[in-house]
Amino acid sequence: MLTQKKGGVFKKIGILFVSSILVLFFIVMYMALSRATIVIEPKEETISADLFVTVKSANLTKGDILGKMATTTISREASYTVSGDDREVPAKAEGEVIIYNKYGKDQQLIATTRFLSDNGVLFRLVNGINVPAGKSVTALIRADSEGKEGEVAISHFTIPGLSNDLQKYIYGESEKVMTGGTKKVAALTQEAIDEAVDNLKLTLITEAKEKLKDKITLDSTFVGIAYSGDIKDGKISAKPGDTVDSFKVSIIMDVVGIAYSKDLEEQAAKTLAGIIYSDRKLTSSNLLSLQPEVETVDLEAGAANMKVAIEGKTIINSNSQIFDKEKMAGMSAEEVKEYLSQYAGVESVEIKFFPFWLDKVPKLRDHIKVVVR
Repeated sequence: MLTQKKGGVFKKIGILFVSSILVLFFIVMYMALSRATIVIEPKEETISADLFVTVKSANLTKGDILGKMATTTISREASYTVSGDDREVPAKAEGEVIIYNKYGKDQQLIATTRFLSDNGVLFRLVNGINVPAGKSVTALIRADSEGKEGEVAISHFTIPGLSNDLQKYIYGESEKVMTGGTKKVAALTQEAIDEAVDNLKLTLITEAKEKLKDKITLDSTFVGIAYSGDIKDGKISAKPGDTVDSFKVSIIMDVVGIAYSKDLEEQAAKTLAGIIYSDRKLTSSNLLSLQPEVETVDLEAGAANMKVAIEGKTIINSNSQIFDKEKMAGMSAEEVKEYLSQYAGVESVEIKFFPFWLDKVPKLRDHIKVVVR
């Protein structure tokens, strides 16, 4: 009896021991195998800066860029169409009239024959016609003067050029109101003038490039050329507010071409590198397509001041402090997403757990992996 009791105790102890070992095993396996991979879809951010440099052909000081210059003078006149209907102006109203001939002979009426309405508004026949005896002909008449007074209602029209007797037999009748006493026309604006001048300047600079290509070229020393135009004389055939269909712009312009060395590109690269945050990496830039803008030129000194617009795209990298594993440890997937969504460089977040039944980020730092796509 005692032996049976001892055997039962030992059996229970054995089961408890094995159970403890299994629990401990699963805890150790859980801690050893549990993983969380946090996948970040970064949001691209634009960075930019302006680099100001001096380009010189000689007597360079620290920071100056080696360059060379060539100039030419070029001129051209161009016409530009004015679009729009910005202004209402008086015009000659017109309309159809039925001309009756109740006389015994045909009546020839030449162009500009006068027709007088009942309210005293004078019109003229647009095209000459022949009105057969006993017949009627429809013709177009136009007001002699501009303005809304020409928009007369349905009316009887006498023909003052005929004798008083003939006016009783040969006359006109309208069946519709005359229209067109005003019209919408385009008015020239300062904006349109400025746009035309800028357009012509670009055309002249393009032509100047061809003229300068034998004087200034790219080689192993000079990697780019910037051009600048200075208008010496110009004329515009109309002024703002004029109601014209088109206008002319003529320009005489001095164009200078300024070649610069690769030092400009190197300075631009350093400038761009200096504005990239430590937790960002560059994905693209305009360093291979810089467009320096000439601000001032001193031909006698062989020097020019230029502004270079530099731009790049960056994304956050996986070493950023925002991906602090200590902060994310123990968080659920939703908590991780909410935490990271507050940062501008994060577009979206995906969390992958292993084993699949996990629902929180492991506590151990080395079991958390951050991946930036």
